[in-house]
Amino acid sequence: MRKLALAVALVLSLGAAIPASAELTLGFTGGVVIPNHQDLVFKEYPQGGGPAGTVIGQDAVDESLGPLAGFTATAWGDSSFLQYFAFQLDTLYWYVRSQPSPTPPAPRFTVDQHRVGVLFSALARVPIYPDPGRFSRAGGDTFAYLGAGMGPVYSSVSHGASDWDLGFQFVAGISVPLVSKLRLRVEGRWLFTADVDTTPRDGPGWRVDVSGNYGPKPFGKHHDTTFYPVLVGLDWAF
Repeated sequence: MRKLALAVALVLSLGAAIPASAELTLGFTGGVVIPNHQDLVFKEYPQGGGPAGTVIGQDAVDESLGPLAGFTATAWGDSSFLQYFAFQLDTLYWYVRSQPSPTPPAPRFTVDQHRVGVLFSALARVPIYPDPGRFSRAGGDTFAYLGAGMGPVYSSVSHGASDWDLGFQFVAGISVPLVSKLRLRVEGRWLFTADVDTTPRDGPGWRVDVSGNYGPKPFGKHHDTTFYPVLVGLDWAF
């Protein structure tokens, strides 16, 4: 609970700092998540106790693409300089399924991973059409953008446990006007979430360990569970 409270307090304090915006967009986001390193290790424990006799590591784990959906609110600045920058708030849900490769003695069960995140990001954009590098007087520009953010993420893993912790993301995308105030958004992300510890072992048989420190560690050794979401969104500009 302490980690959750700190994460929520951080997001709220950042949200309070959002300046008045010249353009506010609200939108729906959907897409797929490409799992990267998931910290999954399958271990078979013998009768009578003792260490695991068979261990199936990350390299022998199959991971599926998963769905992602959420809502996005973005506030762009209100001056000739600040209109290139924004604060963004995302609420996202995503799911992936993992299992050992179907080769004996691998266990015959899957690991379902559900996550919900509230992520606060800072963005910067540059117009690319019709006037590259500057906003046109008529408005309705196509622009590319980059950003980075963080926020609380709730992770629930079957055959494991569940927990709140901080998540981190990098964002890159393009926004294209469609009709009136409706915009199409296409983007990719790089999401880092925390490990979720396995439940305690209570007997012989297969267990899954979903905690480790193998992958990239820019945010600490236990924030190396990573995903690559590919998203499409529809935004309404106010």
